[in-house]
Amino acid sequence: MAVLLIFTALGTFLLGYLVMYRLDLFFAKSGFLDGPTGRINQGVLVYGAPDVAEKLNKSGMKCKVLMTLPFPEGDYYSAVFALSGNDEQNLAVCHAAKRADPGIYIIARCNTPALREIFEDTGAERLLAAGEPIDPLLAEMRSVVR
Repeated sequence: MAVLLIFTALGTFLLGYLVMYRLDLFFAKSGFLDGPTGRINQGVLVYGAPDVAEKLNKSGMKCKVLMTLPFPEGDYYSAVFALSGNDEQNLAVCHAAKRADPGIYIIARCNTPALREIFEDTGAERLLAAGEPIDPLLAEMRSVVR
């Protein structure tokens, strides 16, 4: 009877360990749905600055580069970087991102100071000036993620 009890306890322990291991792998691969509509989080979307996307990828963040408009409306992204040298294109990306997902966090480059208010009205939470480097912001993001 004691042998049966030991085998049952070991089997239960092994089964629990395997279930927790599989759940850990599932969550490590971002297998959970954390979008507002049940979509899988695709990470961060970067427009106009492939070098920033490369830095984000090196820091371990999921990142996709948007080369041209239109904005990918079927996916869920936690943040959008609109960093091109063209304010009109940056505004178009900001507007399309807010239309596709009203809760998305937008970081945009505003090259013309007179347009700052328009960027803020469009929904950009963080604005960078024309010559402002992105590296301090990336360092801040890395510290938040860790």
